[in-house]
Amino acid sequence: MIKAEIISTGSEILRGQIIDTNANFIAKKLFELGIDLEHISAVSDDPEYLLSTLKLALSRSDLIITTGGLGPTEDDITYITIAKALNLKLIKYPAAEEHLRKILSKTRGEINSSNLKQAYLPEGAKVIINPYGTAPAMLLEKDDKIIYSLPGVPWEMKKLVEENLIPYLKEKFPPAVIRKSKILKVTGLGEASVNELIRDYLNKQTNLSFGIYANPEDIQVQIIAQAPNEKEAEELLKQSADRLTEILGNYLYGSDEQTLEGVIGDLLKSKGLKIAVAESCTGGMLGEIITRVPGSSEYFQGGIISYSSLIKENLLNIPPEIIKEYGEVSEPVARLMAEKVRVRCYSDIGIGITGIAGPGGATAQKKVGLVYLSLADGKDTMVQKHQLFGDRHLIRLRASRRALNMLRLKLQQCP
Repeated sequence: MIKAEIISTGSEILRGQIIDTNANFIAKKLFELGIDLEHISAVSDDPEYLLSTLKLALSRSDLIITTGGLGPTEDDITYITIAKALNLKLIKYPAAEEHLRKILSKTRGEINSSNLKQAYLPEGAKVIINPYGTAPAMLLEKDDKIIYSLPGVPWEMKKLVEENLIPYLKEKFPPAVIRKSKILKVTGLGEASVNELIRDYLNKQTNLSFGIYANPEDIQVQIIAQAPNEKEAEELLKQSADRLTEILGNYLYGSDEQTLEGVIGDLLKSKGLKIAVAESCTGGMLGEIITRVPGSSEYFQGGIISYSSLIKENLLNIPPEIIKEYGEVSEPVARLMAEKVRVRCYSDIGIGITGIAGPGGATAQKKVGLVYLSLADGKDTMVQKHQLFGDRHLIRLRASRRALNMLRLKLQQCP
């Protein structure tokens, strides 16, 4: 069975300046093709480190996929280091140079020696012209080893993987099995509770595998189906997803690339409803999450960040005696925040959030993490009390996502 390895080059990865999404993307594609990935490495732009990493990869893996280090600068050393690792010459490829000149003539007109560096690849390589950038990709087969080098720019890399790498691998290594996966997204339950709900079903399955992954207020259940062909794998996946959807019920809000805010946006648009928010402890986070969705202006009217009692009194028209009697973090204040912002922002639905995000502000009666969420639709007002845990950021995030879930469940009941 073929053993695969990914090497991501770039000191910026090791400095934490960027997240290596390239390796994640390639790993998913290899998994679907039935190719076992055994190692992922991130290495700096130091020639010695890259050379030793390549030599180690060549000693233990059959397929090595590299990303990054194909550009014109001094620290772009992938091709020269691959040539050194395999004792090959670095030679100029006319097709790569022609493409480079064609691209650069449209943008700057002048080509220097740094640019031309990108036309030099290890001898014996198959040049893969990159129509999305200047740096060519490369396929090199030598001594029963395969090296496939891709640019580090994520969108260029993804295009070349889909259009070149995957077809090559399918032809070179026809998969014995096809793997398909789907992610179901759950909110309103913790990881252990999700596991309890679906455990009996999971334990009865023999041709499927599963994973449960936790994020704050968001649990993901991954289903992996494996079959001799794509049709059977897809059918297995569908049957399993349908059954888990029944089991999870209203806790399930979406799948795969869907987001909670996106699902809510679709519901608001389909029902022709508009929403506004009044936020205290979340400081605008709820509004920011809602407006991540393109086109959210169709349903999001606006919000009031009422961090102080003065703003609650003067912009939301909450009577000062209510705040004095119950405190800013209280059910009556949360209720009025939702009701008032709905009217003030000309909306069908208003949401209010008030709480103590910490680390200060707590009292003997009101602990850090105490949050009141409220939703008003002009007919009824509902309030939820939560005692959340985590640091300041997590409390604000959990409060915002619980408010979104409260809205989702309410919208599902609307005609």
